[in-house]
Amino acid sequence: MQKKQHGKLYLFMGVLLVIVAVLGIFFKSVQPENEAHKEAVRLAKKYAHLKKEDAFYRYSRDKTFYTVFGTNADNQKIYAIVSKNGKKINIYGQEDGISAETAKKAVRKRQDVKKITNVGMGMKGKTPVWEVTYLNAYGNLCYDIIAFKNGDIIKTIQNI
Repeated sequence: MQKKQHGKLYLFMGVLLVIVAVLGIFFKSVQPENEAHKEAVRLAKKYAHLKKEDAFYRYSRDKTFYTVFGTNADNQKIYAIVSKNGKKINIYGQEDGISAETAKKAVRKRQDVKKITNVGMGMKGKTPVWEVTYLNAYGNLCYDIIAFKNGDIIKTIQNI
């Protein structure tokens, strides 16, 4: 009888060890993203006078950008687009272009979208853009790059 109890205890300890290891790997893997988020918010507070954060976006194409959307000290809705190295920050008012929701609607209107998987804001050259990634009707990954200023689709990649 005692062998059965030890066996269950070892099994429980083994399962617990696996869970702890998986959680450790997960938290370690999201740590760089969390640090980038904190740094982007810090820079947005310093240079864009961010008062309240409403959303955070990550954009990775040619270069990586982190965008903080929120309200500045003058109660204006802004996007602060921060380069990965933190050396460049572009600030835009929400009224200067389209929102993430409008970008998603533009993609749905022009493409056969099964499910939108992500939206991110960044820079393509000197142009602020939205990147909308989605699964098409065939379940293939696709993305559209949309100009922030006017909602025009700059680039479409289908069936990745």
